Amino acid sequence: MSSAFLRFLTRSFYIKMILIMLASSIIPLIVLSAISIRVSSTTVDKQVNRLNAQLVDQVVDRIELTMSRFREVSEQYSRITSIQDALVSPSEQYFEEVVRKKVLISVLSTASAIIGNVEGVQVYSAITGEILSSTNAPEAMDNSKYKALIEYYLNSGKQGLFLDKHSIPDVEALDESTFYISRIPYFQYEDLKGVLLISMNNKEYLRQIQHIELGSSGAISLVTSDAQTIATTSKLSDAEEQRRIQGILNHWRELGSPNQFDMGSSIISVKQTATYDKWIVVSEIPSRELNQHTTIIRRTVTYVLVLLVSLGALSVIGFGYHLYRPLQAVKRQVQAIKNGQFDARVTQFANNEIGDLGRMLNTMAVRIQDLMVDLQESEDLKHRLEIRALQSQINPHFMYNTLNTIRMFAMMKDYNRINSLMGRLVSLLRYSMENVEQTVSLQEEVDYLRDYIALLNMRYECQITLQTCIAEPYQQLSIPRLSLQPLIENAVFHGILPARMDQGSIHLRVFSCSTRERIVIIEVGDNGVGMETDALNKLRGHLLHDEIGENIGLQNVWMRMKLFFGSSARITLSSPSDEGLTIRFELEQDKNNVKGGDADE
Repeated sequence: MSSAFLRFLTRSFYIKMILIMLASSIIPLIVLSAISIRVSSTTVDKQVNRLNAQLVDQVVDRIELTMSRFREVSEQYSRITSIQDALVSPSEQYFEEVVRKKVLISVLSTASAIIGNVEGVQVYSAITGEILSSTNAPEAMDNSKYKALIEYYLNSGKQGLFLDKHSIPDVEALDESTFYISRIPYFQYEDLKGVLLISMNNKEYLRQIQHIELGSSGAISLVTSDAQTIATTSKLSDAEEQRRIQGILNHWRELGSPNQFDMGSSIISVKQTATYDKWIVVSEIPSRELNQHTTIIRRTVTYVLVLLVSLGALSVIGFGYHLYRPLQAVKRQVQAIKNGQFDARVTQFANNEIGDLGRMLNTMAVRIQDLMVDLQESEDLKHRLEIRALQSQINPHFMYNTLNTIRMFAMMKDYNRINSLMGRLVSLLRYSMENVEQTVSLQEEVDYLRDYIALLNMRYECQITLQTCIAEPYQQLSIPRLSLQPLIENAVFHGILPARMDQGSIHLRVFSCSTRERIVIIEVGDNGVGMETDALNKLRGHLLHDEIGENIGLQNVWMRMKLFFGSSARITLSSPSDEGLTIRFELEQDKNNVKGGDADE
């Protein structure tokens, strides 16, 4: 029905006009939605880029402020008199020397506490060659981890010097900390008494940026000019972070050191500090993190657009279907009458000319159906009379043979066999006479055949076996009563007994045709003497032209099968090498041929 409805929509001018009108409203809506999404995306991108640039500027300002404070504190403490007085020639009195060092260490500890956010304060005495620290015990410079820093500073000749991991490679003290070093006293025109070192752990810089949220995979990093990381919020490993920063800085320099640029699927903001070692702040925000708000807007607009388009499409389809149903109902009614289905009715009537047409078709179908019922009843009566006439030809023949067998046992005075034979005969007569409709299920016919063969086995020395192979769906297949018994009788008397065998075999197979739908095959065969080719061809000719020949039993069965299953029924006979005869019926089944329901093939 769906394909027919689509053909109706494509052929209807009225529906085409509605679709054109709907499209004229949907297309502007789609264009407006696309413009809204584009404008919103551009606006959000610009706003996020501006905020990202401001964020980098704030981080740079904070770092520069920290460095400036670092320098000012170092210069301030380089001028403290108590520190300068402690850096004098060592006293000859051991106690005085210990007290002097203790006082200096106390001053350094107090200074470290006052400054705050520093890792430690150290003083190198140029007179004694010792390094005194606010955190460690005094030690000679040769044994101190600060030796390389102090020597580098002294060789520089500067008043103050900022050192990080970029300044002196492979110095352990610079791996985790940065230093500001100044001379004591601060001014160069005074004699050098020592060096003041103030250290700050890199975690202090990380603390200043770690609370900045740039999404699940965004990061902000503080690095040296040669891409050495001071602090970063990135979750990558050290090696991966090094490669990431190196790639960003190389691309940044290739572009001419812009403040902001796109790289891959990320937006990068870069700014270099103006103080000391020219540290660089790198902020990377993945585009998917930036476009979250844009995605929300895009999805909202898309959902609303889809909703409106869907409602419009459903309205058009619903209106078209409202016109389609009564027309299609009338079309089905006409098609059904054309195919001979006169019980079909139009059940939906539109309040217009289409509804009037449907009512008239219903009236016409009722009238035709009444006429067809009368004709069908006449045909059914004729059909039943023909079947009963053929059935009456089979029963006397069967009764004659059976009574003759009983007569033989009576002459032999075998009363036990007579009693058994009479019991089976009564059962067979009850089976053949009690059904008014003259149809039985295939399983009932098979049960009857087993009794019939058992009766024959009591009469003859040759023992006959019936082998059945019936597909499950066909056990309830309706067939004419006693339609298979004449075939078994012919197999016994014209095939097996003439062969003079001790054991005879009859097979009954019922199965579906693999090449044609709704075709069931009934096959009866024996292992008797078979038929010669000339006799077989002659019998085939009689059956083909419905001529009465010598084999009246097979002829009657074939005529009953055709009357019951229709003219499409087929019969074939085969006797390979004149050994045994196989009779094969090809019958078209329908729901009326199966007792209790349809048979699945």
